Amino acid sequence: MKLSLALIATGLSGASAFSTVNNNGPRSLTQLNERQPIMAGNWKMNPATEADALNLANGFTALLGEMEDTCAMDDVEGCTEVVLFPPFPFISKVKDIVVKKGIDVGAQQVYYEDKGAFTGSVAASMVKSVGCEYVLCGHSERRTLFSDSDVNINSKVKKVLEFGMRPILCIGETQEEYDLGITKEVCAMQVSKDLSGVSKKDMENVVIAYEPVWAI
Repeated sequence: MKLSLALIATGLSGASAFSTVNNNGPRSLTQLNERQPIMAGNWKMNPATEADALNLANGFTALLGEMEDTCAMDDVEGCTEVVLFPPFPFISKVKDIVVKKGIDVGAQQVYYEDKGAFTGSVAASMVKSVGCEYVLCGHSERRTLFSDSDVNINSKVKKVLEFGMRPILCIGETQEEYDLGITKEVCAMQVSKDLSGVSKKDMENVVIAYEPVWAI
């Protein structure tokens, strides 16, 4: 799979657009068509109960079943891959429902250590064991609310790759940075720091998602 283009990400609390960052001008349609599009839905801290999560998953698969151009990861050339990011307690049962329609599941975040005294944290091996194919890294809410630094994000990206999953690196500028006209500089810095040490080969399994903080 080539470096993927994450086109759309929708959450229960709103919607935002994902796209790749390119400082050398717009890519041609030919270049974009070489990539498998991804439609990724981040549920954030929603819904409130497991029953609600399963109802949502069933409803989503029924809706998606009416679409002919969706598929599982690397399944069919020219189709759109669909990935859901439920909260940790719901991942396994949601996967049992959506996998029948070729929908993948991912984790909203992981810690970069394998195990230990890190209360409240989740390891990459844990989410891998319940069927996650993707992990969000560097989401703006993790950066701002939980002080997730670029150093930590870089460690998480590498850990996700180590366990054979695909990181979706979230980048984007704040309203203040947008107003200052430094969007490209901010995004370039995040990409440089967060992907430091990631090999060209590993980049085949990395998704870069542009999500301006001010647009959420």
